[in-house]
Amino acid sequence: MELVLYSIGFCIFLASLLVVATIYSKNTIVKGQLAKKQLEIDHQKEMVEQLIEVQEEERSRIARDLHDGVNAKLATVLLFVAQPAEKINQNHISNCIKEAMQISRRISYDLLPPTLESFGLKGALFELFEEIQEQSEIQVTIQLDDHIDDIPQNKQLHVYRIVQESLQNTIKYAQASTIELIAEYNGKLILTYKDNGKGMDFSTTPQLGLGLRNIASRSEMIPAQHEFHSELGKGFQTTLTIEL
Repeated sequence: MELVLYSIGFCIFLASLLVVATIYSKNTIVKGQLAKKQLEIDHQKEMVEQLIEVQEEERSRIARDLHDGVNAKLATVLLFVAQPAEKINQNHISNCIKEAMQISRRISYDLLPPTLESFGLKGALFELFEEIQEQSEIQVTIQLDDHIDDIPQNKQLHVYRIVQESLQNTIKYAQASTIELIAEYNGKLILTYKDNGKGMDFSTTPQLGLGLRNIASRSEMIPAQHEFHSELGKGFQTTLTIEL
């Protein structure tokens, strides 16, 4: 009888251990899932904050262009036309209006390049690089596989902005003499941008600058895998890998 009671007690003990182990295991799994979910939420929050920061910077730039460019030219026109008729210089007025129109067109182009809608991403990028070639002494090379236009239209603007941001970083900071943009397709679209500028040392740069954070945020919205590679004196490279 005692043996039976002992066996029953031992079975109850084992069952209790099993229940406790099961509860502990489930709690561990739940905690792990919650921690993973929190990391995803924190990452999404960081992306949103970065995009807001980028948008505010773009709004500030547009506001400066409007105030210092368009508004200043129009104010000059008002000063001219306020003079007595015999002193009004029609050429000055005409030139100021033309300059204001050029600034307005540039702002409009920055907001949404018309070539992107009319000729697709490939055409828009070629046009962008032609402008860089015309306006600077930097030697540019661009080779784009036709698959680049297979990127969904609602994602193409992000790719365009990434290349545009990379170009701006090169022109402002890199002191480069060459720029390359190459798109290759081998089941995935691999877009590589690189310059031969002064480069940077990521090990001594604790945080990415606004431009690189902008590229990272837009890459995740495509979505695309992105990699930055740079060494002092050896240029800078951005690589996007996009599933089509």
